Parts: sequence; C-alpha cells; structure tokens
Amino acid sequence: MDANLQKFVAIMVFYIVLAFVIMPLMFYYLIEKSLLMAGHGFALGSAVSVMLWYTVGSTMIHK
Repeated sequence: MDANLQKFVAIMVFYIVLAFVIMPLMFYYLIEKSLLMAGHGFALGSAVSVMLWYTVGSTMIHK
C-alpha cells in the first residue's frame, strides 16, 4: 500500500475514534449521563474532526 494511503487511513481512523467514541464518552461521563449529552459529544466530535482535517490532517498528505 502506498505510504500516503497508509497515512490517510491512519488519520481517518483517528478521526473516527475521536468523533464516534472519545467525545461521546467524555460528554456522557463528564457532563451528564444521558444519551442527549452523548449526542452532543458526537456532534462536537464530528465538528472537531472536520476542523482538524482542514487545519492539520490535509497538510500531512502529499499529492
């Protein structure tokens, strides 16, 4: 597999874990134990992932 493709896959896996696991769990356990807070964590995690991709991740992949 190409080195850029490997790096891209690693970055995307990190963003998936951040948006779908880490942020919802943080909101659920640190703010309030409710599914609504987990949903807020999912939404914020998704937004953070997009911002990270445009500011950091996209510069790590060379064309």
